[in-house]
Amino acid sequence: MIGMIGCSSFTLTSKDNKHLLSRTMDFGIEMAEQVVFVPRNKTFDLTYTTSDSTTSKFAFIGMGQILNNSPILFDGINEKGLMGATLYFPGYATYKDTAADETLAISPDKVIPYILSQATTVEDVKTQLLESITLINDTNPIISKLPPLHFIFSDKTGATIIVEPMPNGLNIIEDSIGVMTNSPDYSWHETNLRNYITVTPHQHEPITLANKELSAFSQGSGTFGLPGDYTPPARFVRVAYLRNFSKQPENEIEAVSLSHHILESVSIPNGVVIDPQGEPDYTCYSSYMCAESLSFYFAVYSNQRLQKITLNDELIASTEYKEFKVQTEEDINSLN
Repeated sequence: MIGMIGCSSFTLTSKDNKHLLSRTMDFGIEMAEQVVFVPRNKTFDLTYTTSDSTTSKFAFIGMGQILNNSPILFDGINEKGLMGATLYFPGYATYKDTAADETLAISPDKVIPYILSQATTVEDVKTQLLESITLINDTNPIISKLPPLHFIFSDKTGATIIVEPMPNGLNIIEDSIGVMTNSPDYSWHETNLRNYITVTPHQHEPITLANKELSAFSQGSGTFGLPGDYTPPARFVRVAYLRNFSKQPENEIEAVSLSHHILESVSIPNGVVIDPQGEPDYTCYSSYMCAESLSFYFAVYSNQRLQKITLNDELIASTEYKEFKVQTEEDINSLN
């Protein structure tokens, strides 16, 4: 069995009103092999075991694969600027055995391609599409397990929702802080932030103790207490802190650069986290999507140089699947 400790994600807005959704993918095997393009008017299956299918209204791209002529995407962006990502949600994700009446059965790992193929905005996702589907217990044949997942979606307006499949149905969080990691559920993570309200970018002032003046060592004393481990709660707190206090980027490129720096704070080197089966969980890749430019940026574990694919007019006009193989060898810019 392949383990996964999860991922980290967040939204970000630049001063010139560019909206980004970024994430890490943490897994026990390499997941960044190709960026997949799915065209308009492509019919594909929504499960591995039923006949439920859909036909794409909109073209989209994202990290993933084509399996049995159907896309599986871990994250992506469509031609309308709707962005989405899926993250692990173990111990909490709850699915049904069969679809409810008048709804489509859908495998959890096919939610991203379904939503991106049909929706233009987060409002579409919330008020129409989520009401038309039932997430079912459906094993992914590649990893031979049912992945417990939850989802984040964002669009050009900056609207963001987090979707958590719970025993009482799909729980939709509309007023999140724009950060998401893994279990526990989102409300727990937001409550846990209260434990860190004293963390600040500013230095602590010297104090007098037993007639001695004591001052902090060097810089960064205000961040004392910021958790540094790789658990979902710690990663949530670090991303929330950095997202909130980092200087707002001027434009898209600065926003991508900042997002990369923030995700590096939760990026897991191969070997430092071992799953119960004795295998390492590490950050296979990070991705950064911009709703306005329709660009999908990414960096992989073995090549930290940012790579990019854009949903331009030429690509959108394509009528067949395309796979853009990821360059995995370190791309170093030698200056002499």
